[in-house]
Amino acid sequence: MANIRLNILPVKEKTFSFKVYRKLKQQNDIKNDEIYLYNLPQEETLDDYKPYWISFTPKDGFEEYITNSYLSIGLSKKYLLNQLVDTLENSKLHFTYKVKKKFTDWSVEFIIAQYLQGNRIIYMSPYFLEEQNAYGFIIDFKFSKKDGIPFDKDVQKLSLSLDSNGRSNKNYYTDKFILVNNFIKEIYPSIKNIGTLNSPITISTNLIETTVFHLNKKEYIFSNNNISSSQFQGIRNFGVYKNIPQDIIFAFIFEDRFRSFANELYLNLIGKLNPGTFPGLDQMFSINMNTKNVRQIKLNDHSLDTMFRVVDDVKSLQDDNPDKKIVGIYIEDCAVDSEDIPASNNYYFLKYHFIKNNLPLQVVNYRKLGDRNSLKWSTSNLALAMFAKMGGIPWVVKPSNKNCLILGIGSSHKINRETGEVSKYFAYTVCLDSSGLYKTLEVLADEESEISYLKKLTANLVTILKEQKSNYETCVLHLPFKIKQKEVTAISDAIKQIDEIELVVVKINVDNKYFGYSFHNTLVPYESSFVKLSKDEYLVWFEGLLYGKEIVDKRLSNPVHIQFLNITNRKKIDEQAFLQDILNLSGANWRGFNAKSIPISIYYSQIIARYTEAFEKIDGYKEGAISNDKPWFL
Repeated sequence: MANIRLNILPVKEKTFSFKVYRKLKQQNDIKNDEIYLYNLPQEETLDDYKPYWISFTPKDGFEEYITNSYLSIGLSKKYLLNQLVDTLENSKLHFTYKVKKKFTDWSVEFIIAQYLQGNRIIYMSPYFLEEQNAYGFIIDFKFSKKDGIPFDKDVQKLSLSLDSNGRSNKNYYTDKFILVNNFIKEIYPSIKNIGTLNSPITISTNLIETTVFHLNKKEYIFSNNNISSSQFQGIRNFGVYKNIPQDIIFAFIFEDRFRSFANELYLNLIGKLNPGTFPGLDQMFSINMNTKNVRQIKLNDHSLDTMFRVVDDVKSLQDDNPDKKIVGIYIEDCAVDSEDIPASNNYYFLKYHFIKNNLPLQVVNYRKLGDRNSLKWSTSNLALAMFAKMGGIPWVVKPSNKNCLILGIGSSHKINRETGEVSKYFAYTVCLDSSGLYKTLEVLADEESEISYLKKLTANLVTILKEQKSNYETCVLHLPFKIKQKEVTAISDAIKQIDEIELVVVKINVDNKYFGYSFHNTLVPYESSFVKLSKDEYLVWFEGLLYGKEIVDKRLSNPVHIQFLNITNRKKIDEQAFLQDILNLSGANWRGFNAKSIPISIYYSQIIARYTEAFEKIDGYKEGAISNDKPWFL
């Protein structure tokens, strides 16, 4: 079985000892600078740990203590950082560097190149790889953009997202590896030995290798339970999983200046202009679109009265045609590369009021899709999202765990800009099953007080779980990495009240510090590869090489960090089966064919958070209005 090189420079010594100065923590102690809090054993028996204030230099009232690397992982990592920094200070390196702290993680950031837009940085952060019982340093590249600089193409080139021609960087893995490897070669002679004479610590020259495992590839289910590994070809060959039963009326909402573009959009949707890339709504989704079921809602301006009139016109169209499904298609004129607040406000206003009235809305950005080539390649994705918003089911994924409910928990808190404090706490859950079938969006809590918010979060989660216990054998909660510990505690309190259904809690971190390189000439691991980091942590490649098609044609995303939380004191579970379902959910994204490869339980929550933040600015906004059994956020 092949290996993957993780972005970790290991130290060669499995154990090492070092001297600290410690003082037992008392109840009313106040923390001072250069003093850190860690748990250490009181006695040599090593079974009675207490919290100690730790100093790396002598201090009054502190006792000298010789500790070992296996006694406290956090303290050992801090010691490694200190030794690295001390070594750097005594070297003649030309790199500018800074010591940074983010939450509990310390790192040293080296500036390897400076630009008008910001700095290219290689950072090193102490780490313990539990699966190999090895200490080392995470080492990776990032681009630090200067404040006030727009996130434009130049920034994306410098961050390796785009190549030098401004296209998706298919050499992302190679480019990153070259930068990291060149840095290691240059710095290594200065940092090879960071230990002491009595306890040497030697950093390796090579990234650590670890065994790679493989999940099954994603498979999609279509009409009559036909299976395909391609979303687009599956629909084209077999038909959608579930059709929309009603006839459709399309309400095009646009200004007169967009009449020509609206006509072009119409011809693309019926498959007349580019049948090779999109054969039409009828052939793909069994939806008849013609001049008889298309209406224009004129938009003379974007005043509040006009926008309300648009909503009322579409509502009236629905009221006059109760046996039909009405969908709005709004052509907006919104800047692509910069924040266009007025245009965005119009979009969010229509979006909210359409949701409130249970009307689907598809928005088409003229500036993004105004030229024929852009529209040609985007029409299939527009049609797919529109089909799902109207209640159709394009496909589902073949699940690993059957009879399994998945709750993607998300939160979006309103911050008072003047005080910086939270003025409103808001949490919701995206309900799915393990086939990726969207069930509903439910508000879990909407409170101004944190205490009442956490109580409501617990109570409403208990209610949902009890309601579902007769329908499912297992429920898996997917939590985003940014969720606060108090919220995890509230969720834990809810879970402890449920014993009729097996519960599994997973934390999914898309934006993480881990990376890895294969030994293929592209350096890219295969899609569905995973490695084990610890007893409950995994790193999974949702995108990568495909067997039989070892060609990279776009920038591939970073691997996803997944951690199983032992909240339930659960019995032994098949973690690989739940990893498989998480991977599968990245293929259930109805926002587009081959859309962003993130589990929809987390991705949809991210999108909803952005919407709710914008909806908060709309007069009369009520959080409960977004609860809906249609995926309006696509």
